[in-house]
Amino acid sequence: VKRKVTEIADNLKQDLQEIQSGKSEAVDNKLKQDYKKRKLVEEVNEKHYRLSKGTNFSTSVSKAPTELTPEMISSGSWKTTSLKPYNLDSLGVDTGSGCLHPLLKVRAEYRQIFLEMGFSEMPANNFVESSFWNFDALFQPQQH
Repeated sequence: VKRKVTEIADNLKQDLQEIQSGKSEAVDNKLKQDYKKRKLVEEVNEKHYRLSKGTNFSTSVSKAPTELTPEMISSGSWKTTSLKPYNLDSLGVDTGSGCLHPLLKVRAEYRQIFLEMGFSEMPANNFVESSFWNFDALFQPQQH
């Protein structure tokens, strides 16, 4: 057994260590894509936010009044009080939907009974029947 190479370098380990230390720019994009396919590297976007106190910052929570009261008008405190703004985009209270007419309920019950007995519904899109089905099939005389 003879040695063909004097030194073996683990490029994968070096690249992963550079990526972990935050020097991902040093690694070639083609290698990074290859590492992503092999699921050795996962790309994550981090967002950082900086918060600071605003002009209306306070440590206590105060609830703004929603409507004027007679006491506010008589004392004159309505001039300095900040009222809660109206939200004109809100949907409001959901109105209850209506209900079926009692005769429609009875009709639905009879329909269900007949369907359970084995009857089937006919297509009801023909509201005007031909004269054959109304007269001739029932053997009514022509002068009737």
